[in-house]
Amino acid sequence: MDWEDTFRSWAKSPSTTEQDKSDNAETAIRKAVTNHSHFTNRSVRVFTQGAYRNRTNIGAESDVDVGVLCTDTFFFDLPERFTADAFGISTPAEYKHPEFKNHLHEALNYHFGTNVVSRGNKAFDIHENTYRIDADVVPHFEYRRYDKNGSYLTGTSFLTDDGKRIINWPEQNYENGVAKNNATGYRFKALT
Repeated sequence: MDWEDTFRSWAKSPSTTEQDKSDNAETAIRKAVTNHSHFTNRSVRVFTQGAYRNRTNIGAESDVDVGVLCTDTFFFDLPERFTADAFGISTPAEYKHPEFKNHLHEALNYHFGTNVVSRGNKAFDIHENTYRIDADVVPHFEYRRYDKNGSYLTGTSFLTDDGKRIINWPEQNYENGVAKNNATGYRFKALT
């Protein structure tokens, strides 16, 4: 295997066809969510994340990572010896993450068909077809990490089907990648 050729091909931006298929996957997921009745009165946002958003994906070998973020409620972590009441947080939440994930599953099945959607422990896999690439869809709630003064950092969080909570920082990840790419004279993304 010629590793130099492999690395060069990985460093190329996706072709127009690959980019169109990526965009089609994102658009279809957005339609599945916005057109489903469970989300009519919910504050839900669909966004891309990971290599696709960062434009560091590896051509035909990539998928699109899509987050579906519900901000009607949130996960949080507090400083030691503080309670939720100290920050004006009422618990428990009325809309729970497992219910949100089930609603998202219904929306995706309704839009794509049950033979196209696979539910995993963390995300849903939307299988590719002739006009879109594979997509991973992750159901997120907002995440807040509070400081003693009441301010907080915002990220995203979700529960796996086996009950583990995962915290992500997609905005910070993206902003750090852009800053690093700018600081390296646009060489960083060409190498990742």
